[in-house]
Amino acid sequence: MKRKIFLNMSYIALITVVCTTVFLSVVAYGRYMSQVKEGIQNEAGYMAESLNQHENQSLDAYKDITISRITLIAADGKVLYDSTGKEKSMSNHRNRKEFKEAEKNGAGESTRISKTLKKQTYYYAVKLSDGSVLRLSRETQTIFNQVEGVLPVLILMMAVVFVLALALSRLLTGRIIEPINRINLEHPEDENTYDELSPLLVRIHRQNEAIKEKIREIKEKQIEFTTITENMSEGFLILNDKSVVLSYNTSALRILDIREDQCSNQNVLSINRSHEFRRAVEAALNGEAFEEVMEFRERKYLLMANPVTVSGAVKGAVLMMIDVTEKEEREELRKEFSANVSHELKTPLTTISGYAELMKDGLVKQEDVGRFSEKIYTEARRLISMIEGIIKLSRLDENQIIQEKEEVDLYQLALEIKNSLSMKAAEEGIDIQVLGSPCKVSGVRQILYEMLYNLMENAVKYNDRGGHVFVTAAVMEGRAAVIVEDDGIGIPPEDADRIFERFYRGDKSHSSEREGTGLGLSIVKHGAKYHGAKIEVESEVGRGTKIAVIF
Repeated sequence: MKRKIFLNMSYIALITVVCTTVFLSVVAYGRYMSQVKEGIQNEAGYMAESLNQHENQSLDAYKDITISRITLIAADGKVLYDSTGKEKSMSNHRNRKEFKEAEKNGAGESTRISKTLKKQTYYYAVKLSDGSVLRLSRETQTIFNQVEGVLPVLILMMAVVFVLALALSRLLTGRIIEPINRINLEHPEDENTYDELSPLLVRIHRQNEAIKEKIREIKEKQIEFTTITENMSEGFLILNDKSVVLSYNTSALRILDIREDQCSNQNVLSINRSHEFRRAVEAALNGEAFEEVMEFRERKYLLMANPVTVSGAVKGAVLMMIDVTEKEEREELRKEFSANVSHELKTPLTTISGYAELMKDGLVKQEDVGRFSEKIYTEARRLISMIEGIIKLSRLDENQIIQEKEEVDLYQLALEIKNSLSMKAAEEGIDIQVLGSPCKVSGVRQILYEMLYNLMENAVKYNDRGGHVFVTAAVMEGRAAVIVEDDGIGIPPEDADRIFERFYRGDKSHSSEREGTGLGLSIVKHGAKYHGAKIEVESEVGRGTKIAVIF
């Protein structure tokens, strides 16, 4: 702004100097020409008056007392006399402007400029009493010739004036700009610099307020966005059209196992070079959505990539990484569960259908009807027990427990279950001992009963004849616990992680000999989860198993 004002003032000064010089030159030249014309006209007047009084007077007498050229022209335009002595060679002057005006008005004048524009001749003619015309002429300088003569002086004067004008312009510009430079743009409403600037300062103040409001809104949205993204378990990355990471959240760093300096403003393909990652980035930057499950550090993630478009052009991409490990595992378990349910339900149903068909067709002897009926009843009870177990697990899965929690003594519960299993244990020659002391927990009695019953039943079922089962209820490190230990067949190491799966049954070589649904330990696991308990398992093949449920 300062430079612009200075230049404008300099241009004004230059134009002013030039215009002033031209004006003064024109005025000076005008005065010069007026003086020349006035002198010639006076001379012509004196001479005409003298010639009118003395008709025979010779014009040579005037030649030596004037610098003007004297010409006497007859009424028909013929040159009678010329002070240069060339009257005989001169052409007729009847068409000359000054001659015609003198003939008509008594006096006339004209100015003729040379082709070089450096000289001009002024002619003044007076009509004499005898009808002839007296003409005086004199060469004078043109305005161009006069300016050329004083041009060095003019240039010097213009230069001096222009320099002074520049200095004055700089000084004035500084004084004009200084108050403007001192304006506090943060609070322009407090300034009182120039009245002409008041509307501008008011607009700046309003604009400042609008900008502050926008910045506040942006900060609020940024905080809200950061709060949301930082509390997301899903990882996300925002990329530009060059695959450079612009934004990310903590979950993305955790999932990709990288530091902030390895992510911020880095090419995303330098962070993860996997085939799925590269395909996701390429697809998104080509304007296509991408979705695929990828494995990374023994976890499964659903990788989603979508393009970011502005006015139809792809300007970047957003990548989301969602941990679906548990979901995938649940899906696998669901498929396996469905297959197991079909198989486990089909077995008793096939048995029931087969025996019933034999009896319907009369192919069973009368003495075998009771045995067949017993077999059908046993399989039906097994089927009902299996369905009940599935229903219980579903309720535990969905947390649909109607009963209210109450204080339950695990020690008394173990004694109660011991009595229920006493007949079965006696048949197998298994000794059940309940140890410990009264130990109470807050829970649903029915679920706790089924949990402990399944543990103790398995300890009897998967034991050797003459074996022992020890059930201990006690408080361990301030927490109630129940421990079921046997000296039976034990669990192979390869099966230790699967015993709590639905329909899983240990000792497959003798599974057909041991009644059960394969849902017992799964009910134990879900019951423990419902009560916030943890399960610890210790087992050794041929030496027995120890399972502790700690509340």
